Amino acid sequence: MAAGSVAGVYAQALLELGDERGNRAGVVESCRGLLGSSPKNALLSRALINQLDDPRLGKTKAKQVLKTALSSQVEGPLLDLLCLLIDRNRLSDAPAILAEAVRLDDLQVGRVQVDVVSATALTAVSRSAVESGVKRVLGPGAEISARVDPELIGGMTVRVGDVYLDGSIRRKLIDMKSRILDTQLSEKLWSEKE
Repeated sequence: MAAGSVAGVYAQALLELGDERGNRAGVVESCRGLLGSSPKNALLSRALINQLDDPRLGKTKAKQVLKTALSSQVEGPLLDLLCLLIDRNRLSDAPAILAEAVRLDDLQVGRVQVDVVSATALTAVSRSAVESGVKRVLGPGAEISARVDPELIGGMTVRVGDVYLDGSIRRKLIDMKSRILDTQLSEKLWSEKE
């Protein structure tokens, strides 16, 4: 996301405020906590945002609800930002702003998020091998999150930002099917033998 975008501007300001208050790491962890590992388990869900954005609730009540719900779970600068977003009718931008703050912090400290999906759970030995290979290529800031997707049949996929590597058996079977279907057959193959 561009630094000049709405999310980029707010995210940069949030990180700078965290730096000023000496708690940038806490602010970033609070952002991660609100985002969750997926939209399904995010504390700041789309449903909550829609409820807080409801004009019938009012801005004062929305900020009160937000502070009551999140004051013990997030850092002060982040809570202040969310209240500011309510005042400016921009609470719907919060997930993008939080994601951008996490991305900017990761970029600054050299942290690279690597998502590894395998057909079966990685053993300690295979996870160690994947981690060492990834860190050799991407540097020591590479952090791996692994999950299982049995539909891959075998192998694994790796995602780093916009780069996606698919070494799964499912992908190989799809490619093989495509090559078979795209193969031109000679007309002599189907002609009657004399």
